[in-house]
Amino acid sequence: MRSVCGAGCRGPGAWGCRWLAVAALVLLAPTARAVIIQTPTGTGNTTTPADDPGWSAVGARGIGTGIYVGGGWVLTAAHVWSGPITLSGSTYFAVPGSEVRLTNAGLPGMSADTDLMMYRLTVVPSGIAAPRIATATPAVGAAVTMIGAGRDRQPGLTEWSVNTGVSPWTWTEVASGGDAAGYKANMAARSMRWGANALSGTGEWISYGFGDVKTVATTFDFVPGSSEAQASYGDSGGGVCTKNGADWELAGLMLAVAGYSGQPDAGANAVFGNVTFSADLALYRPQIMAIVPEPSALVLAGIGAGWLLLRRRAR
Repeated sequence: MRSVCGAGCRGPGAWGCRWLAVAALVLLAPTARAVIIQTPTGTGNTTTPADDPGWSAVGARGIGTGIYVGGGWVLTAAHVWSGPITLSGSTYFAVPGSEVRLTNAGLPGMSADTDLMMYRLTVVPSGIAAPRIATATPAVGAAVTMIGAGRDRQPGLTEWSVNTGVSPWTWTEVASGGDAAGYKANMAARSMRWGANALSGTGEWISYGFGDVKTVATTFDFVPGSSEAQASYGDSGGGVCTKNGADWELAGLMLAVAGYSGQPDAGANAVFGNVTFSADLALYRPQIMAIVPEPSALVLAGIGAGWLLLRRRAR
């Protein structure tokens, strides 16, 4: 359990650090998590960003999200599992039995398996560039773009009066003057959407029944007029991208959220101060690249296959 204030809450008045400093975080079992954004209507950001971090490589995968990482392989959360994925309007199907669960590579005190898995597609998608997996964990404060295929947001801000004198806390919706504020998810609709944030923490290990995972974290701050993002139901397996110099990298994979004690439907609703936890892919990169070779290696393999085919035809 830890407080939110150190993670950068910036809300005004009652929505700020007045009570968040004593808020206990509750890690939620992530049966799937959508990028909720803080724009006035909560709509928009459903097409490729002007500075594209890898939009086309992320798609809806069942109850969650998945990322095409090249060579015919998809990376997602293990709790989302394998199956059809929709990328750029086309649906691709999984090779049965191709699932590979990523591990913690024997790190002391950690579970063998993680909540990360890969699976192969029956057809290699064309025209979809695979993202580059980050080689190092980004620093706290690094700007990120979050892409997920989760639930949409209801319009308008919701405020709650929160009684922190009981456990769990009790939440009552109010018209104004609440202790907490945020947005309710629209559980009847989902969209591919992107939003912005900055890393508020790194190096934290979390576990919620699917294995230990090293994570990076983002905090949902009150930043009026921004596209500040928080994960919700349907975003599990979505991407967290950041820039290394001029180049985009896939640094995280969204897995779980943390809300306040008693927070109404904390897996869906986004309250200022909530946290999104994403797998730190720099740690798991060697395993990913052992399955999906670097693009240069794929090119060489293609050249080799072409040479062999020509030789056979010549014979």
